[in-house]
Amino acid sequence: MKKLAIILIAIISIAAISVTSYSIYFTDDPIIPLNTNLRNSYNYTAGATVSPGQYMETTFNDITGDYRPTYNELTEDQYHQFFSELPEFPKDFFEISQLIYDGKITDYSRVSPSYWKQPEFYPGWFTSINNTYIDNDPNYWTPEGYGCYPAIKEISAPSDTTITVNTYFRTGYATESYQGLIIHPYLPDTAKDLRGNTLFTQPDSSKKYISVAITNPDNPIYNSFKSSLPYNNVADNDWFCILKPTYQLLKNEYNEVTGESGFPSDWVRLLEYEITIAPDTPSGDYICAIKINEPCHQINQEFYFSPDHEYYGRAYYPGGGILKSNIPHFQVVIHVE
Repeated sequence: MKKLAIILIAIISIAAISVTSYSIYFTDDPIIPLNTNLRNSYNYTAGATVSPGQYMETTFNDITGDYRPTYNELTEDQYHQFFSELPEFPKDFFEISQLIYDGKITDYSRVSPSYWKQPEFYPGWFTSINNTYIDNDPNYWTPEGYGCYPAIKEISAPSDTTITVNTYFRTGYATESYQGLIIHPYLPDTAKDLRGNTLFTQPDSSKKYISVAITNPDNPIYNSFKSSLPYNNVADNDWFCILKPTYQLLKNEYNEVTGESGFPSDWVRLLEYEITIAPDTPSGDYICAIKINEPCHQINQEFYFSPDHEYYGRAYYPGGGILKSNIPHFQVVIHVE
């Protein structure tokens, strides 16, 4: 059996496998951060606005010691509180990001985390920083926020193949909690465009020939106790993940605000989605997906009461219950040749 890895967002051809993708968020911005004229088998955008990547000239930022954009309203302390755990901001960040949005860079395995771990890489940031991180409007703070980049990929592959398709799975802006999420890989009944319209119906024989699994990200704390708990809503191939907060007010023992915190180094996770296509799979179009479910009570209780890690008490939040959508959080359309 052949095993191929795909780590990209725009369009690429590797041997017999080709990929196209689109992006949308369920929390921050209803636009697609990909400006491309790719020829796809289906109209995934359904008339949604396609937004080019943000581009600006970079200058050296004396406060951060790299080329992060200058936000005039931020104090020096806030720069360090919000961005100090992130990689150094590259001088060519916007140039490379624009090439990615335009579909001119297709080998995403070569894209450094210095690019995709920056909030400026994702849509809606230049609005969110004003509303949340600068103006401190609590109406924009939230306990739950997450999204996949991209949200849809289209691939072509032969039968008797295992493919790893990657997407960036991130916390939403101004999310205050440690979100516990169940990532559920499955074969949906239909493929959807970005507005929820049906593109095609899954073949009846799909489960006989196509299987899916999440292989990353991992959570060692969850793994340490998962074998001892009775679960009531977790399937064998489900995956548990903690997404860390991207904004918090820091308080002392007297509940007085002493500062703020922003983006941790792992606020974006590389999600690996493994698809196995069996030998003699009939040619045609298939749809694989993931959706986000709320963890069951047994899992949540571990995080509410255990003081052995940072994700406990009121800081922990069982995500997946509020942000519902009529389309999966991530879809892969497969053309089996």
